[in-house]
Amino acid sequence: MTPRCEVDNLRFMETTTLTVQNTRQTDSDHSNSSVRAKQRANQRIIAFFPVYNEEGQLERFLRRFESVLEKGVVQEVLAVDDGSLDRTPEILSQHSWCTALRHSTNRGMGDALRTAYRYAIEKQFDIFVILAGNGKDNPAEIERLVEPVLAGEVDYVQGSRFLPGGRSRGLPPHRLWAMRLFTWVFSLFVLRRFTDCTNGFRAYRTSILRDPRLNWAQDWLGHSYEIEFYVHYKASALGYKVKEVPVSKIYRRASNGSYSKVRLKDWFTNLKPLFWLRFGIRN
Repeated sequence: MTPRCEVDNLRFMETTTLTVQNTRQTDSDHSNSSVRAKQRANQRIIAFFPVYNEEGQLERFLRRFESVLEKGVVQEVLAVDDGSLDRTPEILSQHSWCTALRHSTNRGMGDALRTAYRYAIEKQFDIFVILAGNGKDNPAEIERLVEPVLAGEVDYVQGSRFLPGGRSRGLPPHRLWAMRLFTWVFSLFVLRRFTDCTNGFRAYRTSILRDPRLNWAQDWLGHSYEIEFYVHYKASALGYKVKEVPVSKIYRRASNGSYSKVRLKDWFTNLKPLFWLRFGIRN
């Protein structure tokens, strides 16, 4: 039989070893948590929205950014005025916290987005957020949108009004069917199921925009919304981690009675990048 003192010594040694190992593990966990916290704190976020003749919606939309800025969710808000002919430039100028870049003529959503991309890259932002400039998106939801990127879970987040927890109000039925069809085609081409590819409320790392395999400056992408679906397609196809999160989308009639600047012909134009990329016609 093993003497009692030897058994006690063995138990003491085992307990001491486990304590040291647990202490090291705890120290390692604290160290990793500190690194992650520091990485999150160092992430600079810019929120961008394009505007064109939005004097009726703009003031209310801008006010909704104030709490987002106070909380430090984003470090800068950028508006690109695409040649507005109404009071849009004047309204933007009344909010000093909003950086406003202006096109002298109406060049289209594609060029407004390119202008914003170049600015974000030049100013060395880490995360790029895009919202609709007509008030359909809620700036308070930016925090939910960027969280998976800040946590290191994904590189690209697509907002979805059709996921549980998301919502859409005032959406015309004919647009709903067009969105469903477009998203089905997109999902088929990238071999991954999405619920809402047409929602422009997104957040992604600017490192994606610096990837030489993704050339958003190409002329064939035109001047409309094609560039948005090009970036979404390429991010998915190139193996970046992509995720959808629930968001809300509120449709309100503009003064001219329309719900959106997207027209029927734009739906067909937006399909162009999907087909050309899928069949290797363009890259």
